[in-house]
Amino acid sequence: MPDLNDPQAPIEGARYVSCDVSDRASVEAAFASIHDTEGRVDVLVNNAGIQRVALTDVLDPAIWDQVLGVHLSGTFHCSALALRMMKRQRSGSIISIASVAGMIALPGRGPYSAAKAGIMSLTRVMAVEVAELGIRVNAVAPGSTRTALVEQGLRDGSISLEGLHKEIPMGRLAVPDEIAKVVVFLASDDAGYITGQTIVVDGGWSILGIHERPEWLTARAD
Repeated sequence: MPDLNDPQAPIEGARYVSCDVSDRASVEAAFASIHDTEGRVDVLVNNAGIQRVALTDVLDPAIWDQVLGVHLSGTFHCSALALRMMKRQRSGSIISIASVAGMIALPGRGPYSAAKAGIMSLTRVMAVEVAELGIRVNAVAPGSTRTALVEQGLRDGSISLEGLHKEIPMGRLAVPDEIAKVVVFLASDDAGYITGQTIVVDGGWSILGIHERPEWLTARAD
């Protein structure tokens, strides 16, 4: 799986631990290493993800399990282990990467959409479980972003760039840095009173009500 690859551009001073987030034993080993070496977890970002596209009636059940295993179970496993350490610290911030796919219907993406909706719900549950301990749990729901998953969809034809541009009021895809800045904000003390929330970063995609607007409703620069 791509998430198990070594980083292409390692950051000096960072320590990397390989982990299959869908496997509890692998996650436990990774967090044991963190406990023994760093001794604490201040921020967890659940960002591992894969995409598989098929209509529901022909979707291989094994693919369903695989997608939910990485996205939803992975978020559960990593969050559970991080929370055990954060509770002892009485501090910490968890940010999970959800998606507008968990809010709107995208044909052929049943397991992905279901997993992302589950992540948003799990975020709310965890937030109220640990709020009194000074731990915050939030999610970010990006729209279409020029990530490896979207590039994969553009290559296999399951995503149309022209079609997406028509669906997004801002008329473009996000770049990863625009999503990362929201994650950094939620991890910081500037978001110290925010918990249990999902911040949508989608250029207006999920709120667009009229997709084919008449000419007189189309904004003009002049």
